[in-house]
Amino acid sequence: MAGHLVLGLALLPPLPCQAQAPAHSAAGGMVAPWTRVPAVVVVGANVNDERLPLVEDAVAFWNRSFAELGSAFRLGPLTQATAATPADELRALSDRVLSRTGPTQFPESLRGVPGDLIVALSDGDFISFGMRWPSLEKALVAIKSDRFWPLSLPNVARNVIAHEIGHAIGLGHNSDATALMCGRPAPCRPDAFASPTERYFPLTAAEKALLLSLYPADWGLGNPSPFALC
Repeated sequence: MAGHLVLGLALLPPLPCQAQAPAHSAAGGMVAPWTRVPAVVVVGANVNDERLPLVEDAVAFWNRSFAELGSAFRLGPLTQATAATPADELRALSDRVLSRTGPTQFPESLRGVPGDLIVALSDGDFISFGMRWPSLEKALVAIKSDRFWPLSLPNVARNVIAHEIGHAIGLGHNSDATALMCGRPAPCRPDAFASPTERYFPLTAAEKALLLSLYPADWGLGNPSPFALC
């Protein structure tokens, strides 16, 4: 699963805003919690796309997870838009995420999409990824075609979608092959999610603690997370 430019796992003690150092991931990414409920918009899907209900289910999975943690944060309503990003552009973005070759621009083809967290269901073949542009309050989750391995394997697409949304809300990779967010540089890869039974792989205890730090019980009530960027 793709690496990430702005997401993290490291926990730092709270400091006064003017002196607070932002948390960073093992990949060097910065934790930047959402400051508003992100509206989720799916692009590039037709009414028969079998990944579309998996996106809805992944959003429900994350909202259940936040509820179970006692967090006030939720992903917003899911809608569809007619916009699409060419597969070549998503492939190029995927390559930049994996190689960590520096900052990337939000795709011009999606700038008119009114959502905050945009899920692009592509017909192309690339490594799926999720990334954030905190200054724009935008995120992009790009999912390769389920006609290609490993998304063609049972149970893989649902977990890949949930995994990449996990990046968009603030999680990086871990090295636990039994966990949802396992990924590079660990050897676990998306095909590890293959299963004859539909299920989501779990979050680790450290990830749950991080999410609750980023999105506490009073999130959205004027009390920013101690990890909020100043």
